[in-house]
Amino acid sequence: MDKVNRLKVQNLSKKYGNVLALNNVSFDLEPGIYALLGHNGAGKTTLLNILATVIESDSGSIFFNDEVIEESRQSFRSILGYMPQQQQLLPYLSIESFLYYLASMKDINHKQAKGVIESVLKEVHLYEIRNRSLSTLSGGMKQRVLIAQALLNNPKVLLLDEPTAGLDPVERRSFRELIARISEHKIVILATHVISDVEWIANEIMIMRNGQILTISTQADLLEKTKVFESFDNLDKLIEVDSNMKVVNQIRIRNSIKTRFISRHPFDNQVSTSLDDVYLDWLG
Repeated sequence: MDKVNRLKVQNLSKKYGNVLALNNVSFDLEPGIYALLGHNGAGKTTLLNILATVIESDSGSIFFNDEVIEESRQSFRSILGYMPQQQQLLPYLSIESFLYYLASMKDINHKQAKGVIESVLKEVHLYEIRNRSLSTLSGGMKQRVLIAQALLNNPKVLLLDEPTAGLDPVERRSFRELIARISEHKIVILATHVISDVEWIANEIMIMRNGQILTISTQADLLEKTKVFESFDNLDKLIEVDSNMKVVNQIRIRNSIKTRFISRHPFDNQVSTSLDDVYLDWLG
């Protein structure tokens, strides 16, 4: 039986001046798609940058298959794919030339790179325009180039930071299908604000706030624990019953207002919970 890859993080902390960006973060992941959700400033990008060996933590350790990454950084980079949030492209290169450049940086020999680059370009629907200059691309196309470069070495660990920024709904759907296709046997961590990007593909949800991981849970477990209700009762009346309720939204229907809300109290008319509701429950 093949060995199951494991990424283990122990007690990672990181400060920027007096700001504690990561606060004693620990987790243990096996292959699957993990959605990393949290507000801006929660620490998501800092965590991904440390996992990608772009920056160093102040304390703590990262292990891949029981090897300490700090002691085998180059070896870990060879099985790592990273798509950063910022678009860092060389505008004077074509799409294909840029990928050849990145392939050389990843120690993929030129002969092997030809087939690999052709494959990833087709995966991200850029093959037909592979000779276009990067400076002429739309934001969405640039995102696809960044996804392509992250896949060049067929990584075992794939880190994606806001990968659908700038993509239209059709492109986001294509992206979800792509990640679902290539994720087998990979550990994929996908940081995003777009809940619909992970709702149908993420095995588990990592919720982050103030530099800490609050939970790593399956969607089913999170959806089960967050109870959502709808009512036409006056909001003040609902608050009298549960002062800790969280309003999701209110909709005017004719002369009445329907309130959708989260509560630990068992109200009438419980409705299906969405991942947006879960996000609001934990972070709203």
